[in-house]
Amino acid sequence: MKTPSQKPSNPNFSSGPTRKPDGWSVDKLNLKFLGRYHRSLDVRDYIEKIILKIKKTLNIPEGYKVFFLPGSCTGAMTSILNSILGEKKITSIIYDYWGLLWYQELKKLKFKVNCKKELSGKLPSLNNIPIDNDVIFVWNATSNGMSVSNVNFLSKNHKGLIVSDLTSAVFICDLPWKNLDISIFSLQKALGAESQKGVAVLSPKALDRIKSNQLKLFGLKNFDFLINTPSLLSFADLELCLDLYNKRGSLNENINICKRNKQILDDWEITNSFIKYFSVKENQSLTPSFFIYKKKINHNKIIDFLSENKIAFDIKNFRTMQEGIRIWNGPNIKKNDLIALTNWLDWCFNKFR
Repeated sequence: MKTPSQKPSNPNFSSGPTRKPDGWSVDKLNLKFLGRYHRSLDVRDYIEKIILKIKKTLNIPEGYKVFFLPGSCTGAMTSILNSILGEKKITSIIYDYWGLLWYQELKKLKFKVNCKKELSGKLPSLNNIPIDNDVIFVWNATSNGMSVSNVNFLSKNHKGLIVSDLTSAVFICDLPWKNLDISIFSLQKALGAESQKGVAVLSPKALDRIKSNQLKLFGLKNFDFLINTPSLLSFADLELCLDLYNKRGSLNENINICKRNKQILDDWEITNSFIKYFSVKENQSLTPSFFIYKKKINHNKIIDFLSENKIAFDIKNFRTMQEGIRIWNGPNIKKNDLIALTNWLDWCFNKFR
């Protein structure tokens, strides 16, 4: 097979932190507040403006509150599990590593929890979820390229809290915020921002629950929008990434870019004799795309070659998944770079059999 002549213009295909958006530069960061106390009035106003920009960008409803929490999505979810859940029985939906992790954490807390679990590339059965149970699930699974895609499996008058890990869904999925009571995410996926902070979006129903709970780790009851001291450099990065996201066309255009990028990978997979999607088609996420091998192949040599030659960094499978190729095809990824990458992958598959 002929060696490809064109390398991707940017070899960063990691599923998080992801490639920075076009137009991003350190020189464009707002450094005005570096070295300042984060509760100074002008700094507080600056952060509040960023919160308002997030709410407007994501169409978060009135009455919902946004918290910034330490430790990216993991820290934010840990805070929520400790601070809000436990009053009611919980149904945990598991189809990926993170859903399994949240279930294990709930068990450690000795909460009453049952699970609906399937780790084969299909979703578990989502029938007969008790209407009074709190429900926790991952919307979009970065570890295996799967997505639950909607909340249609829940009753329209579900009484328990609906908790979702939205990390790789937010900013590229049209999310039904009014059906979600607690939404947790970090900012280093579709947005391409830094991962220092976790974000929690709480509905009025979730805010009411806080009032009655005995709070533990990073309790939200007695705090405002900041729980701990944040990095103001990270906020400057977030502000710039939000501006570039909106300049690129906000949600609709970013979804369209992801769809066009995924179509390239879909077409490639159909005719490829070496790989296939891990997930069945109806459960695939918009991004990332995760492929497993159909034939025996020297996986490590492929990964090393692509990295050493600056063709593709960080496309190795998630650490708990079987050997495969995981490609972020989000809105910061260029169509021609994906085409170049697939050409090099085809060459590698033939060379390193």
